[in-house]
Amino acid sequence: MTPAAGLGLKPQHYDEALAATAPGLWFEVHPENYMSAGGPRLTVLTAIRTRHPLSLHGVGLSLAADADPDPEHLQALKTLVDRFEPFVVSEHLAWSTHRGLHQPDLLPFPRTHAALSRIAGNIGRMQDALGRQVLVENP
Repeated sequence: MTPAAGLGLKPQHYDEALAATAPGLWFEVHPENYMSAGGPRLTVLTAIRTRHPLSLHGVGLSLAADADPDPEHLQALKTLVDRFEPFVVSEHLAWSTHRGLHQPDLLPFPRTHAALSRIAGNIGRMQDALGRQVLVENP
């Protein structure tokens, strides 16, 4: 078995990531940093993806919010998933939006049956929109 290692991809490491040739290497990417129609970040990510698998690890879908996931965010995420075909997609179990306001943090949520039901529904909506299973990182 070939050892594998995943590294978080940050813009300051693009040059090293582009030059990396180690077998089994993959990169974790926060999709929110690449949800655009074009630009240099997508160009670099495309070049890296030609050599290495990607993992998309979301931080902004707000699965534990008191509302359904933002349909525009879900569509932008699906566009990235379809384009880069990550070997895994994951998302934080937290909330960061409330009534259209975005908080710069992953906030905790109540541990209630109502919250569990809402979260399960939001995870289902996310997986249905992406057409695949998604890993959910514990809070």
